[in-house]
Order: sequence, then C-alpha cells, then structure tokens
Amino acid sequence: MTVNIYDNANEMAKVLTETQQYIAWQNAFSDVQEDATSKELFGEFQQIQHAVQQMMQTQQQPDPEKEKEWDAVAAKVQNDDKIKALMNAEQALNTLLTEINDIVTKPVAEAYAKLN
Repeated sequence: MTVNIYDNANEMAKVLTETQQYIAWQNAFSDVQEDATSKELFGEFQQIQHAVQQMMQTQQQPDPEKEKEWDAVAAKVQNDDKIKALMNAEQALNTLLTEINDIVTKPVAEAYAKLN
C-alpha cells in the first residue's frame, strides 16, 4: 500500500482551521486588520522583528537610537488590546503546532532515544 503523506498533511492543514486555537487566532488577526491604528502598529512591529532577526543573523548590534525607537514601538504594542489578543492567540496556536510536531516526529525522537 502506497501512502501519500502529503495528502495527510493537507488534510491536517484543513482540520487545523477548524480548531479553537486557529479560529481564535483568525478572529484576533481580523480584528487587528480591521482597525487602522492597530494594523499600522502591528506592521511596524513586524518590520522591527524582521530587522532584529537580520541583525542577530549577522551578529550586529543596533545603535542606542534604534533600540530606543524599538522600545517605544514595543510599549505601544503592549498597550494595544487588539494586538495583545492577537499575540496571545498566536501563542496558543503555536503551542498546538508544537504539540502536533512532537506527535509527527515521535518515531524519529524515539529512534534517537534508543541510542542512549
């Protein structure tokens, strides 16, 4: 019997959209997108995250002025209830995805565990 693992993965993706965690994330994401202020602030926050990741990859340090700018945006994000709700929903969704990943990769983890 031939198994097409991609069919199973696509089915899992479909089922994921029906979970409580995904629905909560989708609702929170929509709330941010529908609010012009939250949407703009969230976009700015994502740009900063991207810049920080790039700097970390190249082992660069931001200058103090950049850090101050980023801290100001982070403070605004912490005061935006819609963005906070989105981040909480995203964390719950990521927890679910991590649990699923652990289940899917269990045979590999068990094989390595036998080496010890």
